[in-house]
Amino acid sequence: MPSITILLTLVAVVAAQTQYSCPADSGKTTVVNSKKYELKCAKGIKGMPFEEEPCTDVTACAQRCAANPECLHSTFIDKTKKCALKKEGEVFDNAALATWYFVEKVVEPKPVEPKPVDNTKPVDNTKPVDNTKPVDNQKPIDNSGGKEDPENQASYACPADQGKRYVTNGKTYELKCNTGHAQGHWRAESCPTLKECASRCANDPQCFSSDFDEGSRVCALKKAPAVTTGWSGHVWWPTECPKTRQASAAAKPVVTTSLTCPQNDGKIFEGSDGTWFYLQCCSDADGAVILDYKVVSSHKECSEECVKNKQCKSFMFIPGMEPAGGHANCRLYTNGNFSMTRLEGVHYAFVTDPPTKDAELSDAKRCSTECPSADGQLYVSPTGENFLMSCKARHGTTVLKTERRPSFEACMASCAAMPACQSADYEPRTKKCFFGNNTKRPAITAEAFVSAHSLGCSGACAGCKKGCDQVGSSPMPADAATCAEDHGKLIAAAGQDFRLYCSHCFRSSGHFILPGATNLAECAKACADEPRCHGVNWIAGKGCNAHPERDPGGNRPTFGQEATCHALAPLDRSMAEPESLQKHS
Repeated sequence: MPSITILLTLVAVVAAQTQYSCPADSGKTTVVNSKKYELKCAKGIKGMPFEEEPCTDVTACAQRCAANPECLHSTFIDKTKKCALKKEGEVFDNAALATWYFVEKVVEPKPVEPKPVDNTKPVDNTKPVDNTKPVDNQKPIDNSGGKEDPENQASYACPADQGKRYVTNGKTYELKCNTGHAQGHWRAESCPTLKECASRCANDPQCFSSDFDEGSRVCALKKAPAVTTGWSGHVWWPTECPKTRQASAAAKPVVTTSLTCPQNDGKIFEGSDGTWFYLQCCSDADGAVILDYKVVSSHKECSEECVKNKQCKSFMFIPGMEPAGGHANCRLYTNGNFSMTRLEGVHYAFVTDPPTKDAELSDAKRCSTECPSADGQLYVSPTGENFLMSCKARHGTTVLKTERRPSFEACMASCAAMPACQSADYEPRTKKCFFGNNTKRPAITAEAFVSAHSLGCSGACAGCKKGCDQVGSSPMPADAATCAEDHGKLIAAAGQDFRLYCSHCFRSSGHFILPGATNLAECAKACADEPRCHGVNWIAGKGCNAHPERDPGGNRPTFGQEATCHALAPLDRSMAEPESLQKHS
């Protein structure tokens, strides 16, 4: 008869759950692709997902993570029906989420069919199991996709590679040959190579370091630091120290936004207030005066403590230390420069010069009032008031008055003539001048605008020159399409596009008047609002004269050149190409 082991295996397979939901199944586990996950209802994982795609349900979200070699945990977002895949992260509370939390690699049970049994003699179908050797529960980890460092070796061996480094998944390990941990291990599993043992540790967020036994090909993972001792195997020990220590500060250091060591040793980073720091991994100050002690949660937070204290010139951070019982892991100094003091387990940074780049030649030209030459220049108005000009910007504050002016200079001159006006925003496209009372630089970036604000008077009309004629000039008329500049162009009105034909007219016996239009643009809008209008003439002094597709006799309008009117042809109606119509004399 089948052994009890086989029977239990069969029961487990039959009873395996195929669908999960929250909160009913919170705390339950599932195994997919040899990966064991625990369902944590009302929980999420901190950090940005590397993938977030639509997903049918919680169960499918676990399957999506298991199929992706980079995924460690996955979160199902019920509101959006999406599955977010995470490489790592801490758990946090959120009632709207459900998370599959990776537990370990396992061997999925497979159903076993019992062989025919001779009932006269009991048969044991199981083979003896050697429990002294761990089972290989994992396949080699695929470290493709940017995790591997290009300086890594293809393989590692002792004693030839003693002290060599292996960088994977953002972690740096140093090989210590004939060395092992003095205390017990968290988990041991069969592993094909020394390099693979480091990869497995790097891809498990709970693993700190690992031992590899050459004889048995076993990789033993360690959760926390422990004393090392002599041994026949080898250890991969995490390090945050640079391989080669700098003898002096780099003349032109690289800028970074990450404080991860040792990858960013010798680089500079910026604090929130614009202060720049030079990072030295595994270093401390050579002899700086201690300003204060702080308890922080990260390297970045320690740097910000230095930023907040204006007396701070450098700081030291202890990574991995759990701040408890008031023990500080961040130390601030009142002075500091490049340090020659090497100290494993701590990182040091000092205030340094900000990065520079080659100066760009200015496009500014004195006395210009046109961009880009006017940017940052002073304009002296006819009344003697000074204005600072700013290109590609506008104030955007409450407008005192809006007028159309032919140029930016005319706009500023008009502002100077009004006692209440302190600023002017000018839009060359529409020739609109927006007068305001803002006395500061414009705060809104806008490429379509040029602005100016008053810096006060420099003495009556001492600066009066060609701008004097702008002081009492009248505003320009309202902006509108005109035949002086727009012949043959498209005109948009009421959601319709029209082609403008200056000095051309439609003629038909079925024409009718569109009342209310006072200019070319209003005539176009009136035609757009009238379905019967398939072409329209704007006749100055007489109004808007529309033409249907056909007159009462079934004839189409004619089209020809005439000085008395300007024609507009709607592009989505029957006379979109009026040149094809019969010409009239």
